[in-house]
Order: sequence, then structure tokens, then C-alpha cells
Amino acid sequence: MKKVRYLIPTALIVISACKKKQDLSGKPDDLTYFEAFKDNSLFYDSITASATVDPNSSAMVGSLVDQANQGFVISVKEWTTTVFFADASSPKQDVKLTASWAPKKKLLNVPIPDYAEPDPEGDGHMVIIDEAGGCAYDFWQMKYSGGWKASWGNAVPLDGDGIFPQGMSARGSGFELLQGMIWPQELEAGEINHALIFSYDHTKAGGPVSPATESDATGTDAWCIPEGALVRLNPTLDLSTLGLNGYEMTIAKCLQKYGMYCADDGGGISLYAINPLSCKNNPYAGIWGDETYIDMNSLPVDQFQVMTLPAQNETEATVVSNSCADYK
Repeated sequence: MKKVRYLIPTALIVISACKKKQDLSGKPDDLTYFEAFKDNSLFYDSITASATVDPNSSAMVGSLVDQANQGFVISVKEWTTTVFFADASSPKQDVKLTASWAPKKKLLNVPIPDYAEPDPEGDGHMVIIDEAGGCAYDFWQMKYSGGWKASWGNAVPLDGDGIFPQGMSARGSGFELLQGMIWPQELEAGEINHALIFSYDHTKAGGPVSPATESDATGTDAWCIPEGALVRLNPTLDLSTLGLNGYEMTIAKCLQKYGMYCADDGGGISLYAINPLSCKNNPYAGIWGDETYIDMNSLPVDQFQVMTLPAQNETEATVVSNSCADYK
């Protein structure tokens, strides 16, 4: 399915989502850290010593270097996702699904806190976590206009692996939106114990590779990387020689140990942090201040490695029934 591409400052087109016109004062003061799908998600699996590098890795890394020249950032306050936690007081609401290609017209009985609001840019991503109900709800181009509407929304059980089995997710690759996100608590602790996700503008057409289950890629060049590919920072690289600050070192260590999955198409290279609109107080204030994007060009992009790729699998995305996604 076609989605608005992620964009970063070097080529930013502002497509503002409608602001929610409800009282946002009930937002929590601070962001609750949540390890989504930890028991079953492969994002928490470190790269093994026996893992191999793809024979075409050097060419594909060249496409990353090309994109890093346009920008290598962490998206913080734009083009990322907000997350809100439902409780017993959260009203259950039907979300109208408006995309012309949407196979369903409403996602029913979604517990949405009154203070919820999506990321402000064109993708309008928002996640609702309902721990009591055991569900994660994902939305793309979510907005409030007399009621909640989204171009698309879907949900998965929290006791699953966080991957939509045949796509139809709110992300290009079929990964649940919280998979691979950077949390401020992880940066404060100096350790990220899961793989990250990234987007860039040379994603390879022809379908995803496992573990991704769908793709919005269009590239046909030999150096393109398919969605679902796992990329790591060379584990033999001595990070102490790079002059990294605290959060850069934390991310670099993560990329050596767990890597990052190609999860979406967009300009430059972008990693993703939870949007601070998820709470009242800026959770990144003591880490990098009040920044919208964080420059990551201190990391040597030419030292990335693409791990051996499974075969691409081009299949039509399909809604798969589960205990959380109640559609009409």
C-alpha cells in the first residue's frame, strides 16, 4: 500500500495533520517506558557471532553513504510516533478509516485517552497501548475532526511478536510502530537492548525480506536495500576512537550488537525516537535538549554492514484477524 514517505530536514515538505481540539491537560507528566513485545519479538535478539555479511553488502552500504550525505538523523518531534496508555477511564471509540484502498472502514472500540494526539507531520503516527486488554493500536495519518479518523489503523496483541503477519500495518514494512524506537530512558541508562529501525530513500522494490511482511519500496538499482534487511555497525570498529558523546555511544553500541532493520522509505537516513508530545515534560531535556532532529553523522556510515539477505517475497498485503483488531 502506498504511504507518505518519511522526510527529514534536507527535503522537508510540511503536511500538517489536524490538531486535536480537545483538552490535552490530562496528559501524564512523564513518559512511561514500555518494552513492547519483549517476550516474543526478534528485535531483542542480538546478532550472533555466526551471522554472515551479504556478498553485496559493500554496494548496498554505498547507498547508505549516499543518503547520509542528505542527512543522518534521529527524528524526535516530527515524522515519528506518539504513544499513549489507555486505562479504565479511556473512552472506547470507533476510528473511521479513510484511505481509498482501505479494506475496512472502521476500527472499533479503541480505548483512546482524551489527551491523545498524533505526531504533527503528514504521517500522523500514533500508538495506543491497552495493557489491561493486551493490545497495541497503530494509526497512520490519525487526526481528530469531530471524531477520530485515520487513513489506516490496525492492532496486534501485546503477547505476540509485534509484526503484522501479512502486512496492512501503519508502517511500510509490517512492523508494529513501537518496534525499534529509541526511548529516553534507554539513553539515560546508557543501554538499548533491542534492534532499531531506519528509513532511507533507496529501498528496493520487489517485496520485503523476512522479518518484514510488506513493502512500500520503489528502488530498482543494484545498491538498493529491501525493507526487512538487517544492517549493523561493524562490530570490530573501536568506538572509543570516534569521539562520540553519551547518547551517540549508546546508539553505536546498540547498532553493533543488535543492528537496525530497514522499516520504511524516506529521504536521507532516519532513526526514530518516541515523540515527546506523548507527555507534558520533555523527556529528552537532559539528553539533547529541546531538539526536533538529532544529527548522527558522527557515526561512520561506511562502516555499516548488511547482513545476509533472505529472498524477497512480493505478496499482497491482507488484514489478518486477531483478538485486538475489531473492524467494520
